[in-house]
Amino acid sequence: MKRISLFLAILLIAAIAAACETEGEATETAADTGTTQVAAAEATAPAATSEPTNTPVPPTATAEPTNTPVPPTPTAEPTNTPIPPTPTPEPTATPIPEPKVYSGTGSDVIDIEKPGGPDSPALVHVVGNADGRYFGVTSFNANGEQVDLLVNTTAAYDGRVLMDVRKGESTARLQIEGQGDWTIEILPLSAARHAAVPGVTAGTGDDVLILDGVADTARIVANADGRYFGIWGYGDRANLLVNTTDPYDGRVIVGKDTKVLQVSGSGDWEITFE
Repeated sequence: MKRISLFLAILLIAAIAAACETEGEATETAADTGTTQVAAAEATAPAATSEPTNTPVPPTATAEPTNTPVPPTPTAEPTNTPIPPTPTPEPTATPIPEPKVYSGTGSDVIDIEKPGGPDSPALVHVVGNADGRYFGVTSFNANGEQVDLLVNTTAAYDGRVLMDVRKGESTARLQIEGQGDWTIEILPLSAARHAAVPGVTAGTGDDVLILDGVADTARIVANADGRYFGIWGYGDRANLLVNTTDPYDGRVIVGKDTKVLQVSGSGDWEITFE
């Protein structure tokens, strides 16, 4: 019985001891837990906000400008803009100077003017000697020197002759010899008849022709009555093409520089330019 009581006492002491150890561990655990929560609370507690300080902000340094190359502007391709044609002005006709007309009766001396000026060649249209007696017209310069015998006939006259066509000639006066009425018209040389080259031109009596083209040769038929007949050609120089008192039918060299012809004679004539 004593042994049982001793054994029970030992078990009771052991139980009390075990209970004391358990309580001690629980107290330490609680203490440890409290420390952990405080630490956690301290960790989660907001940090004290510090007062803002006026920290001066240093100025931002201005960057040095850089020479950035500007790419060239692309040149536009030229466009072929059509240019409207310039209207060609209509040619204006050069006005022909007014002719100078003189008239009279019988022999006389007259001072004249030429439409193109004193040194220009002229075309002279003479009408007179209706009675068929002697009739002549002679040109003189301002010094009284004879220049040319323009008309020399015993027949009624209506013809055209050249005046001052040679270099240095300058007619200022005309001397008329004859009877009856006469009329003298002085025109610019451009008023003369034009002859087509090649082509055929016909006429009667004295006349002046301006050649429209370059003539090499010409066939001439004229002077059927067998009186005087002649043709002078004028260009770089004067050329006597025909000079006869017989009926004429022949060919002559005109000369490529010839621009004007003076036909002198009576009756009909025909010239074929080749």
